[in-house]
Amino acid sequence: MSRRSVADRWTVITWHKEGLTVPEIYYKTGFDQRFIRRWISRFESGAAIQDSDRTGRPRKRTTKVEQIIERKMRGKRRRSSRVVARDLKRQKIVDISYSTVQRGAHARGLRPFRRRITSRLTPKHKKDRLRFASANRNKDWSKVVFSDEHKFKQFKGGNPVHDQVWAKSPSEVPGKEVERWGLTVDVWAGISMLGKTELFIYEGCLDAQNYQDILRQRLVSAAQEWFEDAKCGWELQQDKATCHTAKSTMRSWRSRALRWWKGGPPRVTTSTQWRRAILDERLENKKFKTQVGMERAVRAIWKNVDDLLLNNLIASVPDLLRRIVKAKGGSIKSVN
Repeated sequence: MSRRSVADRWTVITWHKEGLTVPEIYYKTGFDQRFIRRWISRFESGAAIQDSDRTGRPRKRTTKVEQIIERKMRGKRRRSSRVVARDLKRQKIVDISYSTVQRGAHARGLRPFRRRITSRLTPKHKKDRLRFASANRNKDWSKVVFSDEHKFKQFKGGNPVHDQVWAKSPSEVPGKEVERWGLTVDVWAGISMLGKTELFIYEGCLDAQNYQDILRQRLVSAAQEWFEDAKCGWELQQDKATCHTAKSTMRSWRSRALRWWKGGPPRVTTSTQWRRAILDERLENKKFKTQVGMERAVRAIWKNVDDLLLNNLIASVPDLLRRIVKAKGGSIKSVN
């Protein structure tokens, strides 16, 4: 616990003079009760409240030095305690060790944190994200169908931190077996506030013609059932993939009762929702001997996905757009 100031001691004594008990002073100030009892006892015994003069060198880690340490370290990269200690010495501010710098940073409430992984966004990306979020914050998302493709892999890399083994030599460390040729399943699906489409499994590269066939086979019938009473039509989200924005795709759907977007909500696609709804079911930990077995498992898991989960994900889009506007188109991982 850090040393409390003389002002804190007088605060305790003032409340004591007002007739407050030790627990009451504790609830008002938050000071440790041992600290409260000690200074009340010293006051009643007539001892001095101020610190006595003492021998020895002056304290190097003063409040001003701690403020300088915070200014140099807070929110900045490549500012380790050793670097800051060298800077303080080179600038002739104070000559202290790196451990003293660490204690000073802790006294100012600083703690070391790992940088969060975020997407690399160019100024154009941020501008487009901000424009989209601002224009669609008040959109009626109940008339929007979200769709995307995703590749599921039987074997995925785990957390590299779990690969660390304590040993005295590399020969004691067991090898890590990796499956290089695991099964994969490419799927397409769509969701809306009114339900989800059937899962469509395809093989190979998804070109414009194949994408149009998928929409005819899976999307049209589902949309007609969902939006049969909708007078103003409905919208289909897409993420600017080549097969989505091909001229033949745009022409084939121009006469239908839907509006295509030039681009979907930033990273709000069923790819994210599949990872939550399917990969959380530990699909990657299941072993399949045949492609058919894996496809059957993917279909079964998708069929059992709760519609309430998908509705909650779509209902969170307005809040996502609000955070994008607040971040001015930048990363929203640290934005509430």
